[in-house]
Amino acid sequence: MRKLLSLAVVLVVLAGSRAAPVPKDAPAIDGKYNLLSVSTPADREIPNGPGGLAPGGFGGGGPGGGWGVAAPAGWPTISSVMVGPATITKNEITFEGSGSRGGPLGATRPMTTMEYTLDTTKTPMTIDVENISVRGKKTRSLGLVEVKGDRLVIALAKAGDERPKTTEEANDVTVYYLKKAPPPPRTEYRIVAMTVGKEEEAEKELNKLAAAGYELVNTTNPAAANDKAAPTTVHFVLKRTVKQP
Repeated sequence: MRKLLSLAVVLVVLAGSRAAPVPKDAPAIDGKYNLLSVSTPADREIPNGPGGLAPGGFGGGGPGGGWGVAAPAGWPTISSVMVGPATITKNEITFEGSGSRGGPLGATRPMTTMEYTLDTTKTPMTIDVENISVRGKKTRSLGLVEVKGDRLVIALAKAGDERPKTTEEANDVTVYYLKKAPPPPRTEYRIVAMTVGKEEEAEKELNKLAAAGYELVNTTNPAAANDKAAPTTVHFVLKRTVKQP
């Protein structure tokens, strides 16, 4: 009986000593992106759209709509000046824009930066964005974030409105469509030494590297053993640029 009790105690101790599960890292959205498209209430509701911007319309409502009023023909659309590189840090979203110009005054949208907080415990994740217009007015927009592979969708309600129910396009909701930017290309270098009397070997290696995409960028002649001796080796410097997956 005592042995059975001892065994039961051991089992209880072992069960209580199991290691606690390691919490998973909270999902994050920071990184380099390309803003592919922006769908605003103006794009969808103004008959003369999609979302033309009149002079002075850039400093309007910020995220969640209210960018401006319908513009005459020839003025740039919201998407045409906002799409382009975007950077998301732990607390800021920056749309660099494409620098597109249009209209009789060559209007262009400046870089846009918004502060945000993300709640990753919700599904879909919720986001609160604060924006300061060019006139210094601070607004707060509530939204949702959806991540699908390398795609990111941010749906923001008009400042002061309730948080949208989904990331779908809806009245008074601005939707940003982003895609993760590919990593920068990698540059690789190779050096081939051609020695007098062994030119054939070096030529084979140079042809092999050329077939692999390398290009000649420089040649160097190492110093001779003494002032009277002629250089016996030539170094060929080659490089290629490789796109990273």
